[in-house]
Amino acid sequence: MISLSILPFKNFAEALSFRERRKGFQVKANSDRFSKPITLFEGDTFYTKVSSKDTNGDLYMYESTRVKKGGPIMHFHYAQDEVWFITEGTFLIKVGEETYEAKAGDTVFGPRGIPHSFSKTSEGRLK
Repeated sequence: MISLSILPFKNFAEALSFRERRKGFQVKANSDRFSKPITLFEGDTFYTKVSSKDTNGDLYMYESTRVKKGGPIMHFHYAQDEVWFITEGTFLIKVGEETYEAKAGDTVFGPRGIPHSFSKTSEGRLK
């Protein structure tokens, strides 16, 4: 007896179509992938660098410029990890029970499903 597996042809076709549309691109410093930065939290600006549209939902990358001290309350993400790479200023970043002081050049990783928060603690602009 021969057994045949049924493949999810729709998903397979969508993946092939996405692969055919892919190409490299560059996003200049201090600019947004779609020239439409998002402003939230009274003056914080988010510049999309790599959109989930570019990666078939696998990655979203943005640059955040923060002017006010503080940050969001503890929260978590069901489906994505979060990485902070600090280029200017100082953040306190809490991931689970650990708290990190992150300065320019530092990277902090927060796995999906783990509560986290972050707060700008330095004067001036933070990126």
